Amino acid sequence: MKLTKRHFGYLFLVIALIYATINYWSVGQSILMTVYGASLPFIVGAGIAYVVNIVMSGYEHLLRKIFGRDIPGKRAISLPLSYITFVVVIFLIIKIVLPDLIGSMKSLLSIDVDGIGKLFNNVQKDSNFQRFLHYFHIDLNKSTSNLLNKYNKQISTTVIGILTNLLTSVTNLASGLIALFISLVFSMYVLAGKEKLGRQGNMLVHAYLPRYEKKFHYVRRVAHESFHGFFVGQTLEASILGSLCALGMLIFKIPYPGTIGILVGFTALIPVIGPYIGLSIGAILIATQSVPQALFFVIYLIILQQFEGNLIYPRVVGHSIGLPPMWVILAITIGASLWGILGLIIAVPSAATIYKLVRNQVYTKKAQEEKQASTT
Repeated sequence: MKLTKRHFGYLFLVIALIYATINYWSVGQSILMTVYGASLPFIVGAGIAYVVNIVMSGYEHLLRKIFGRDIPGKRAISLPLSYITFVVVIFLIIKIVLPDLIGSMKSLLSIDVDGIGKLFNNVQKDSNFQRFLHYFHIDLNKSTSNLLNKYNKQISTTVIGILTNLLTSVTNLASGLIALFISLVFSMYVLAGKEKLGRQGNMLVHAYLPRYEKKFHYVRRVAHESFHGFFVGQTLEASILGSLCALGMLIFKIPYPGTIGILVGFTALIPVIGPYIGLSIGAILIATQSVPQALFFVIYLIILQQFEGNLIYPRVVGHSIGLPPMWVILAITIGASLWGILGLIIAVPSAATIYKLVRNQVYTKKAQEEKQASTT
């Protein structure tokens, strides 16, 4: 192989990059984090635009169906309607959930702490209980003292941490609201001119990445199918599960039907483990009113999840995710560790995209090998 000036140029560029990375890592990291922080509202705005676009496309399709053709001002009508829909839904959720949460907190605060202390003292003085402790060589007074000291330290640390976080949250509230406003405005601009932005993006790919143009559009199409199918399918499935949960709670007169129905529906957006998170939190809320009703709720929701998972989900959602349960759990675990709640939501469609790309590539290579074997 003959070395040319281009090869030496590449070698020099690699050496320079390695040198800069080693010696200016902190400076480069600081610049990248600054750029990331400044662009974060626009990234969030793009994500908001993608989700709102699903609703906006539905409104545009509805207008096309009503008038029988594309009307000139369909975007001007469907765009504000989409944002109004989300605002109304959020307002209704807050209106339903907030009173029940306040009621459950009042129930927790009204617990008779003195009665629990008297019960503990009576049990401690019981002769049979004393013999049981003596048999296992347990000094309850010493254990209780150590336990109280331990929890006093934990409570003090927790309270200080909560106060610190509260002050930090209040301080960052203004900047957070400004960032949210920028994200919303940017999402509106993206949706208002999405066709033009799409054409410009295609032109850039065609101009600068002509060799990878087909692969780029193929990956983009698979990713769109995964994310669109996940958001639409999971939202529809979660709405059905939450509605059936609230309806059953109303029939059986279980406390907090609206709040827990919304909670179960919201957590059902997380595949596999989401409904069980809603089950646990809902049972705790109901237990503040009645422990037997909480147990009945657990049994009822488990039966409902089995019914919904085996009958409703395959018919309504089908294979919108296209990811086996084992990989769903792995994706959820990694996503939650990296980005918290946001990671829980985007990890599954992201993993589904990678899974479909790898699966299609494997099937394509296998088909090519079988074709070559049959010709030879």
